[in-house]
This record gives sequence, C-alpha cells and structure tokens, in this order.
Amino acid sequence: GMITVGSNKSILGNSGATLSGCGLNVANTSNVIIRNINFNGWDDDAINVQQSQRVWIDHNTFSNGFDGAVDIKRASDFVTVSWNRVLNHDKSMLLGHSDDNASQDVGHLRVTYHHNWFDDTPQRNPRVRFGEPVHVFNNYYFSNSDVGVACQANAGCTVEGNYFEDVEEPMTIRYAGPTGRM
Repeated sequence: GMITVGSNKSILGNSGATLSGCGLNVANTSNVIIRNINFNGWDDDAINVQQSQRVWIDHNTFSNGFDGAVDIKRASDFVTVSWNRVLNHDKSMLLGHSDDNASQDVGHLRVTYHHNWFDDTPQRNPRVRFGEPVHVFNNYYFSNSDVGVACQANAGCTVEGNYFEDVEEPMTIRYAGPTGRM
C-alpha cells in the first residue's frame, strides 16, 4: 500500500535506509522533503505527489517497482526532483496524470528535474503533460530503450545540459498524445 505523508515533514533516511513493497503518498500537503531512501518493489507508485506544493525529492534510489517511481499530478506545484537514480524500472517519472486533466493542471505542475540518473529506464524520464515551466537539466540518461524527455499535452519544457548515452529517442514533443513545446 501507500504510507500517507503529512505537511511540514522531512523523511530523511540514514545510510542504507530502504522502503520495500510500498510507497509514499504526498497528497493535499505542503513543505515535504523525501531524501536518502532506497525504494524497491513498490506495488503502486514509489512516491505519489498530488494536490501538493513545495515538495523536494532528493538523493533517492528507485528500482524494480510496479508503476511510477515518482508521479506528480493533479495541480501539484513547485516540486524539485534532484540527484535521484532510477534503475531497472519501466515507468520512471510522470508529470500530469492524464491528457484529459487540463482544467486541473494548467497553471500548475511547475517542476524541476536535475542531476538525476535514468539508468535502463525505457520511458517517463520524465513524461510531461500541461506543466509550464518544467526545467529538465543536467540529468544523465543511460540505455533508455524508448524515450528520454517526453513533453506533450501543451506542456512547456526547457531541456538543457543533459547527457544521453544509448537512448533511442532523447527528446520528443510527440509521444502518445497531444504535442508540447521544448
């Protein structure tokens, strides 16, 4: 299942801290930090952020889970995802949960992704809908068999200073839905 995280919380793992078989639900909250945790084997999302503001997800490792490693959706705002590693996982990071959710998401989903390592993660590195501005910079993409950054559904993405190694399609504005802008 999911563990609920309240407002004004810092979840800081010591060396080797692991959360296995479940994830964190950051919903209707603000001022949350999640740092230094190894997530694996989650059965929904490792971190689900919705209707929340001022969230920092930093220095975590995500591997071998069921759905999204980090999903940010439903009018969340002012989120930073930094210095994380996602490996051996299919769906890394989703921003905006549906092509049909413009009424809730437009004007929100202002998110920064920086210094993350997407290691053998085929998709959602991130997959962006409606967010603007979304800044994706200084990330390392390695052996991604599908797409690196997918900016769609009228999202506005600034993608700069990333390194793509053995990535089928580093960036796109045409990924399974309406186009975005880079």
